[in-house]
Amino acid sequence: MENKMLLDATTFGLVLTPEAALGVVQRVVTSKGWKKYDVSDIKLVYVPFYVFSFDISAGEQSPSGKAALNAFSGDLSEFVPMLLDRPLKKTRSTAENLEAEVEASAVSMQEAKPTAQAKVASQVGAQKDAVTISAVNKFYVPFFRVWVNVANDTFRLDVDASLGFPLGAEAIPGRPKGWNEATSETLEKMKSPAGWLELGGKTVGEVGSSIAGAGKGGKDGALSNRGVQVIVLLAVIGVLAYFVLLGGSGGKTSCSADAAYLKKPNLFEAAGIAPREVNGVFEIRGKCNFTNPGKEDEFGCTSITLIADGVPTKYFKTVCTSKPIAAGINEPRSVPFILNWTDDLSAKNYDLQVVKQ
Repeated sequence: MENKMLLDATTFGLVLTPEAALGVVQRVVTSKGWKKYDVSDIKLVYVPFYVFSFDISAGEQSPSGKAALNAFSGDLSEFVPMLLDRPLKKTRSTAENLEAEVEASAVSMQEAKPTAQAKVASQVGAQKDAVTISAVNKFYVPFFRVWVNVANDTFRLDVDASLGFPLGAEAIPGRPKGWNEATSETLEKMKSPAGWLELGGKTVGEVGSSIAGAGKGGKDGALSNRGVQVIVLLAVIGVLAYFVLLGGSGGKTSCSADAAYLKKPNLFEAAGIAPREVNGVFEIRGKCNFTNPGKEDEFGCTSITLIADGVPTKYFKTVCTSKPIAAGINEPRSVPFILNWTDDLSAKNYDLQVVKQ
């Protein structure tokens, strides 16, 4: 059953599914320290924005840039112009087979320029006449609007359906950690090299201060104490044993191009990725593998950025599992991806940068 609606302006194609948006919400809430929460509602909403360029006359310095005016609320947004720099599919209708709500435009196109001028002037503390607004265009941005019950309150998160960026996350308070939780978190961090280095940096700084203070009362200081040396040595041995004997944390996300897109090394070139061009569109196809060795079900989600001659480009792809991965699953779950772009980058070497979300 199709539920498409025609829009009076351009919108962006959906990249995230509702399930992937819930996965983003899960990561936001759990990152705040809350394990128990409820989702009371989720819906797809198309929000109207006026994207514009601005110039500010301020003596020798004349800053300029791009911003967007929410046509429903009248608020400014610096996030929406970022969408225009991404190779996202554009359309004039809402997504197929998904019920959607289209917010009304309380600000008309004629009102957009003076309203944006006043908003920018107020935000930067300049006179209204010092702000020039140009190149005003209307866009609809799709969001998965999620209502979350957590911390004895209800919060609204708008998850951008194209990039997966959550708006409103800062309103959710962090949960204070008890002694047992802090201890468990410390032990969990010790399971990875990055976590061990993080803890080591904090511990050396804090313990070092204590040792320095204690050293003032004695000749040799605390590190000369044989018992302290043994404890530190045992801690180091324990961490090394974890990585050498147990292999460390099993949770990994890996992405790679399909064999057809891999470039074989020769005398003149190293191995790498060879994009294909089809009707002026360059593409790399591959798959991402997700595991979940944790104790709770969770979505797998990662971001892949195209690297051209060692430099990250603006082209990326968000890859997520459509359903949560059951806890304790070490067998990889594969999700295919297609990364495409239209600019001829003329690079000699291509690669993929993978960042777990």
